[in-house]
Amino acid sequence: MAQHAFNHGDERLNDITDRDALWGPLVSFRPEKSRCFSAARVLALAATVGGFYGMLLDLGLALLCRLLGHHAPSVYGMPLLLTFTYFVGFQFTLGPAWNRRARLLVRRADYMQSIGRASDQPH
Repeated sequence: MAQHAFNHGDERLNDITDRDALWGPLVSFRPEKSRCFSAARVLALAATVGGFYGMLLDLGLALLCRLLGHHAPSVYGMPLLLTFTYFVGFQFTLGPAWNRRARLLVRRADYMQSIGRASDQPH
């Protein structure tokens, strides 16, 4: 698989993921800038966010169905759907940009070390 170069679009996407305020209590899911997002980490993040918002959506749908006299949907449906959506969305948008930057930072640090210079980025 060919490596894609880091570009300005990646910088804009990484500006989003670098903001601590946007992560809130989930900031511990974010790896160091020089570490790639693994599929397991993305799945854990997606399941946490998707599960929480999916359960809230389930609650709203259950109340609406009760008012309308319909049968409520499965409790697992919305959390699974949102988890899947967040996982796929991250894998196609923010994840590749983060991982390209992480690989670039590691390559840069390795190169600086190989020529005997101190790296400006932590390894």
